[in-house]
Amino acid sequence: MVGIGCKWALLHTISDDLHLDGYSAIRLRDIEHATCSGWEGSTMTHRALTLRGEHPQPLVGIDLNSTTGLITTLTKAFPLMAVYIEKIDPHVCYIGRARGVTRKKRLRLQEIGPAADWALMCSTNKTKDITRFDVGGGYIDALHAVGGDPPEG
Repeated sequence: MVGIGCKWALLHTISDDLHLDGYSAIRLRDIEHATCSGWEGSTMTHRALTLRGEHPQPLVGIDLNSTTGLITTLTKAFPLMAVYIEKIDPHVCYIGRARGVTRKKRLRLQEIGPAADWALMCSTNKTKDITRFDVGGGYIDALHAVGGDPPEG
């Protein structure tokens, strides 16, 4: 964990090939158990990262105290985000550029598809249903590299 606020915790994620690979913000109310001792294999993972000169880093200026603040600050720091509503649909994430939060507390997301094509209209999800945000990982960065910035709309 590289950050914690009133509502969200920020993790520096690790890829399957044991490299640091973006960040995940997890809603605190969804965390059932946490430990300092790590998981089986964590010692080897930490050693591999250290040998490669990789060390988890906090993100400066990310608001972990409110969902709207988190969305706003992540959008300023990263061009795309993945949004998860795991309690409603655990097998889907929506990737795109946040276009703000409505007065009715719905995230407006201009989505980018798996072929790096941009939707012209924004989708919406209730912010209270969002369980996780991912930013800065290899897949998300590749989508942005291929798809570029979204068309204004």
